[in-house]
Amino acid sequence: MENTIIVTLRCKDMRSFGRQALTGMWSGAVLATLLMMALSLVPLLSFKLVFDSVTMEKVSDLYTMIVSGPITLGYIYFILSVFRRKSTSPIEVFYGFERFFKALGLTLVMSFFIILWTLLFIVPGIIASIRYSMAFYILADHPEMGILDIINESKRLMKGNKLKFFCLQFSFIGWIFLVCLTAGIGSLWLIPYMEASTAGFYELANGNLRPQYPELAANEENRGSPIS
Repeated sequence: MENTIIVTLRCKDMRSFGRQALTGMWSGAVLATLLMMALSLVPLLSFKLVFDSVTMEKVSDLYTMIVSGPITLGYIYFILSVFRRKSTSPIEVFYGFERFFKALGLTLVMSFFIILWTLLFIVPGIIASIRYSMAFYILADHPEMGILDIINESKRLMKGNKLKFFCLQFSFIGWIFLVCLTAGIGSLWLIPYMEASTAGFYELANGNLRPQYPELAANEENRGSPIS
């Protein structure tokens, strides 16, 4: 097993990675976010026309549990492709349904563990959710891995990085307040911004991305190897 990489890059720099990745891709990212929301919310609205309030709530909860994993996987697959400058399109959001059972299983197992930790106290539950936060990124990269292996790999990547990840997410708090002022419309831009920045965090944690610190670049230049 590889050694754990501690992410030391500043949150503002990881947000900059996210913005750079989305340059020239904002329209596609907004469409992908809109598609993700439609898959998540439109069926819930239609349930109101068919079921009474009690049944509607149960059916809605069941639908959300079943499709949240595949939708999340597809969206993250799209965002990773954007971040890595690969050819992609918003239709990639449907990719998660090709791995439907793996995505559903990962969602259920993660939820089970998070609920168990939350029963102890809310803080352990929050820590557990952060510990498993890289799981769907790992699944997008390694669909052949087993669910427990994915969870363990996420735990490994987040070892020593949980506080940095929390700080990165918290650094968007000002943008979240602004989105509230737009009645949520701004989330079409904020969600891809946050996810692209998180993709940068994932790439740093798994060693695929190395920040170009001046002193590091000088050392690498002396050795004749490029910074990637």
